[in-house]
Amino acid sequence: MKIKLLFVLILLAQTFYAQEITGSWKGELDLGRVTLPLILNISKENNKYLSTAQSPKQGNEIIPVDKTEFVNNELVFEMKNLDALYKGQFKTDHFEGIFTQRSKPFPLNLYKNDGKEKAKSKNVVITKDLGKTAVNTAKIDDFLNYIAKNKQGIGSVAIFKEGKEVYQKNFGQEQLSDVKWDSGTGYQIGSISKLITTVMLMQLEEKGKINLNDKLSKYYSDVPNANKITIKQLMNHTSGLGDYVGGWLLGKPVGDKAIMDTIKKHGIEFQPGEKVRYSNSGFYLLSRILEKVAKKPYNILLKENITDKANMKNTFSVLDNPENIFKSYENTAGKWVEATDFDFHNCIGLGDITSTTQDMNLFINALFNYKFVKKETLERMLPKDGESFGLGMMKVPFYNKISYGHGGDTRGTHSLVSYSPAEKYSVAMVVNGEKLSHSKLFLGIVSIMYDHEYEYPKFTEQKNLSANELKKYEGNYYSEDIKLDFKIFINEGNLFAQLTGQPSFPLEFAEGNTFKYENAGVEIVFSPEKKQLSLLQNGNTLIFNKK
Repeated sequence: MKIKLLFVLILLAQTFYAQEITGSWKGELDLGRVTLPLILNISKENNKYLSTAQSPKQGNEIIPVDKTEFVNNELVFEMKNLDALYKGQFKTDHFEGIFTQRSKPFPLNLYKNDGKEKAKSKNVVITKDLGKTAVNTAKIDDFLNYIAKNKQGIGSVAIFKEGKEVYQKNFGQEQLSDVKWDSGTGYQIGSISKLITTVMLMQLEEKGKINLNDKLSKYYSDVPNANKITIKQLMNHTSGLGDYVGGWLLGKPVGDKAIMDTIKKHGIEFQPGEKVRYSNSGFYLLSRILEKVAKKPYNILLKENITDKANMKNTFSVLDNPENIFKSYENTAGKWVEATDFDFHNCIGLGDITSTTQDMNLFINALFNYKFVKKETLERMLPKDGESFGLGMMKVPFYNKISYGHGGDTRGTHSLVSYSPAEKYSVAMVVNGEKLSHSKLFLGIVSIMYDHEYEYPKFTEQKNLSANELKKYEGNYYSEDIKLDFKIFINEGNLFAQLTGQPSFPLEFAEGNTFKYENAGVEIVFSPEKKQLSLLQNGNTLIFNKK
């Protein structure tokens, strides 16, 4: 069932995406006077990762690895005999991290060991200072026009410098038929809501109304481990609670009781403070605590404590029932169609807020200019060295440049807001129509901002098959491995797939009998003569037989 869960999670577009890490990985430990190659071989048994290591320069001896974990794109392995520990983040095609032995840290990047020598990664240093030099806005325009022209994305970008807007562009919206919009039309900003909720809680702390060391049991005594979990641990994702967000929240409100029951049912995944694991459940509880202590509903608190203070005229909670809001879209056979998204009444305070890129910049600038909380309070919120999360705040690195903010993902809209204290600039980006991965689009924008080498992605013209050509793929398929049905059907001349209990998604023709859903890294290969299909994702293959 682990493969099924992996597939579901990716389709739901959560903040972190799972990677397939089994196989052999190779890196070089730079010990100063000598460089030692290290090979890590990872396998998986009974849903647990197992690994062994070798250092070829020191012989063929197998080095035992006592613990191997991969959570939220972080690989951790421990070798007790060597008094060594590795922690590394997955970056597109490799891990970047630190190998610590006897308290001494050494950089170690691990690449897939395919028998070929890897070029040593360059230690890229960005020298451009956005605080002193202008952003090439014409080049950003050109890039976004290129994306829109190729129907690869719809969204908005805004850049502020020293609190004032220096660039803003909406792109791709003209491709949406029968959609009225203006400069005040908002976007779902997903988990950026968590940063806003944290700021309001820190305001309460400054007033002495809450203490970050308060136990969760003070407010919700019946949640598992409530007598051990603190408010602070809920904020920095170290509570050990699970994650209630899933496909059951799509399309309709489920109510607070059902959500609380699910949080309790999930229980704990580890003891408080032991690990970092992103938890929507933690922030659901935080937003309810905010309302309890302040004795006001979330949307009123948002207006009084955030939007009015920063003149954010186009930012609302779902409780405000905003109407001038962009929907989420996906590209199906060259056409943008509305995507099924969450009912945001199910995620108040952790993913329900709508805003514009201008308002997001107003928010992050007001925060870093101490209009919401004191300087010392903000400094406590920032992630410390070696940490990805602070208190409701994420580190947003671009090589040696560090900004702070938060990202947000719904079922079909993706956003990011960040601020660079050193350069006093901020950027807000949102994509509500995604064909090119939003992470690649965001990377392109930041690369251009810093004049860093960047090659525009290349797109090939999509070939569409007729309904008659698609008909041979239609039907209900079943997997003996995961005991689930997989429906393949035609809608308005396009092929769609739907796993039991999940929303449908479009399939794009690749070649032969192969189709793709690039947003989730899914490839489906049909074998009409065998009445079978193979679903490939992250190195996993599932066989479905036609009923």
